[in-house]
Amino acid sequence: MFEYSPEIIEKLIKSLSLDRLSTYGAGSTGCSREALELYIWNTQASAAFYVPLQGLEVTLRNALHRELAKKFGTANWYDTFGLERQGREKVQKAKESVYAVHRKVAAPHVVAELSFGFWQSLLSKRYYQSLWVPALHKAFPNAKRKPTDIQTTLNHLRILRNRIAHHEPIFMRHLSNDYQSILQALTWICPETAKWVEHQSKVDEILMNKPHSP
Repeated sequence: MFEYSPEIIEKLIKSLSLDRLSTYGAGSTGCSREALELYIWNTQASAAFYVPLQGLEVTLRNALHRELAKKFGTANWYDTFGLERQGREKVQKAKESVYAVHRKVAAPHVVAELSFGFWQSLLSKRYYQSLWVPALHKAFPNAKRKPTDIQTTLNHLRILRNRIAHHEPIFMRHLSNDYQSILQALTWICPETAKWVEHQSKVDEILMNKPHSP
């Protein structure tokens, strides 16, 4: 077990910054040691969520890309369909990033480079008639929901994903609900993948070991 001497605590506070740890102090008893323990737990929870969030993001983008490629008859559907300005800008940025690494632009790399937010945006009202009705509803064969309801769920999870990616606190969220939302979203697309992700996940185990709040 790690020993938290006053000297070590002082050095850890210096490394992590008092401002950063103050959030965790507010979420615990205010004791520096307990703030550090909550900080570590938050890091462990973030790491545990990586598995289901990765599963969801990869499954989502592949499902949407698959249906759009079928509809437009090309893997480069994003060049064929008239995306709105923000979408076009994201595609262009993705192409530039792909070219910088691979010196060519191939659809699989562009698809992987496009953000969670880009894929989520394709479910918005503005694309209902042009994308959802003819194609994207097929990506969610088990969802008896409106695309905007699916988008709302995905947006909530996108915020969680981004907080984790930027090393921000997530301990104040209803993480158990977040986890169930991930599995539910995966089930809308592919129940078998949802069960596989759940089997690999350590989220429940980590959530059970959260330090007690005051």
